[in-house]
Amino acid sequence: MKTLYELKNIKHYYEGKKVLDIEELILEENQIIGFLGPNGSGKSTLFSLLSFVTKVSKGEIIFDGLCSTLLGFDAKQDIVILPQNPYLLKRSVFENIAYGLKIRKSCDNLEEEVYKALTLVGLDKSFSKRKHSELSGGEAQRVALAARLVLKPKVLILDEPTAGVDTNSAQLIKEAILLAKQKYNTSIFISSHDYNWINHICDKKVALFQGELIQSESINLLFAPWEKNEEGNLVKVFLDGQKLVIPNSKEKKRDSIMMINSDYIHLEKMPTLKNVTEESLSATVSSIHQQNCQNHLLVEFSLGGICLNSRLKKENIEKDYLLPGNNIFVKIDTQKVQWL
Repeated sequence: MKTLYELKNIKHYYEGKKVLDIEELILEENQIIGFLGPNGSGKSTLFSLLSFVTKVSKGEIIFDGLCSTLLGFDAKQDIVILPQNPYLLKRSVFENIAYGLKIRKSCDNLEEEVYKALTLVGLDKSFSKRKHSELSGGEAQRVALAARLVLKPKVLILDEPTAGVDTNSAQLIKEAILLAKQKYNTSIFISSHDYNWINHICDKKVALFQGELIQSESINLLFAPWEKNEEGNLVKVFLDGQKLVIPNSKEKKRDSIMMINSDYIHLEKMPTLKNVTEESLSATVSSIHQQNCQNHLLVEFSLGGICLNSRLKKENIEKDYLLPGNNIFVKIDTQKVQWL
């Protein structure tokens, strides 16, 4: 898979304070990539750099094989961003969506392109006549998204696209994102606190904390509710009754979100029983996918109704003859967990 972005030795400052510090980050094309982290972790700042709205303080950003300092205006137009609180022009819905095409002088089949973009976000043709002031919050967000999709961008950056919108609009926005990847081969970067959605929609997840990169490989998330044991540590009780105890988690709240890299989840095929311990959990293999690295495969499995994954060497999978449907034992290295 082709590299789209390569970030090297990035350090970004705001009013003298370092807000982003990333040694290396590679983002590949035609993927949906989720960016995770608490408020203030640097996600919006990173998006501003990736969209070239802001010039990086120090370091190098390479886009599509070219250093950002060499990128022309046309190349930067391939990247569009939808901020968390997008601004609509004081015009009709049609004019809002058509605006980007007009300034790019791409006016062929203008009406048809606008109506297609409206359809992508779940709005019909007649909606184009509405005034900007007549829109609900969810409708305004969908119109703003349509104004980006009509450009058929190479990269679409979405900062909390479903925050503060109604349930129906949120679902239609999610569907539009998937359609954009399918129809236009758009690479999509999403920041969202809807971690369940991010966990299922994304090909890859990137986690940030206090401006630093925590993880940029395959990541698993375990959500609330959590219970507390006698020692005060968090315990995840799965639907089938199995339990996962997280040591040294007394200070964490019951609504915390746990994150674990796929490399720290170990699988053992049930018949072998070589390394099974009291901490081992039983699960079933759901699917096996090729990783970008040719030497590894991503094994997805169901554990107590929750879908998780582990990154294993191809040779080990072939040696153990691991297949979808196999029953397995799972060992999670709880010393490697991190929290959002």
